[in-house]
Amino acid sequence: MNKLTQEMPLSMSIKPPSATHAESRKAAGAEQEKTAPQDTAATQDTAAPSNIAVGITALFKGLEKTLTLLMVLALVAMIVLVFVNVVLRYGFNSGISISVELSRFLFVWVTFMGAVTALIRQEHLSVNTFADKLPAAMRAGLDRLVTLAMLGCCLMLLKGSYAQTVLNWSNLSPISGIPVGVFYLAGLMAGVLMSLILLWRLLTPLALHAVTPRVAPSHASDSQGDTP
Repeated sequence: MNKLTQEMPLSMSIKPPSATHAESRKAAGAEQEKTAPQDTAATQDTAAPSNIAVGITALFKGLEKTLTLLMVLALVAMIVLVFVNVVLRYGFNSGISISVELSRFLFVWVTFMGAVTALIRQEHLSVNTFADKLPAAMRAGLDRLVTLAMLGCCLMLLKGSYAQTVLNWSNLSPISGIPVGVFYLAGLMAGVLMSLILLWRLLTPLALHAVTPRVAPSHASDSQGDTP
């Protein structure tokens, strides 16, 4: 033991292991502080467009609620006009002459507003027999292709409705005096709104407009009952 202590240099110092661990922790903390602002900035940059996308999707949801309210009011007005006109005609041998044409106008507008709300809710008729058998990547591409085809049809509806609205706006209905172009204005409104909705779906991820991968039902759901 005396020989070992004599051969060991006097300037050599031994650090306790706790000191080395403390220095390593300080160095790691400094590196994390340097990289933390960059990470937060990156997350803010990626979160900004997603917030905008969610906001526009919420705007379409608000449009759906507004159109639903207008459809309810239009249906109530149609029911009241037709009912009162029938009662007056068969009970008092009279009637409201404007009720027939006004009900016809309201029915056309309810039809096209319903088409817009059904598109927002994705409740239009679709056949998924072939699409359900495809992989997820191919199914997403097929959804984009179908959306593009629907956009083309809506643009044709927009163009034709605009031409008919301008052409028939000077023609007045014989009883109510409402321009006949109001009929075609409903198609123009639906063409514009549906084109905007479909264009937005082409430019955004599928998850934002409630397109989820279709999976086979599991046995667990059968035991728990039907889910909405």
